[in-house]
Amino acid sequence: MLNYPALEALDAIIRLGSFEKAAEALDISASAISQQIAKLEKHAATRLIVRGAPCRATDEGKLLIQHLEKVRFMERELAKYAPAIASYLP
Repeated sequence: MLNYPALEALDAIIRLGSFEKAAEALDISASAISQQIAKLEKHAATRLIVRGAPCRATDEGKLLIQHLEKVRFMERELAKYAPAIASYLP
């Protein structure tokens, strides 16, 4: 099972360009973001981010971000058509 808070962190890092900006946007420490990404990379057994200024997603990182975007879309659809069920989503 994928760790969706870690995927949210990955997405924020790529959108905002840095671990620090992502941490600020998600209201957690840069250290916590770094730990989430390290665990996600260990789980995926590959690098997901090319560290730099700005940070960039690897091909595998891009696939995970695309997956997250699909999940977000499905959750929006669920909320639209089944709001009672959607209220249980994070």
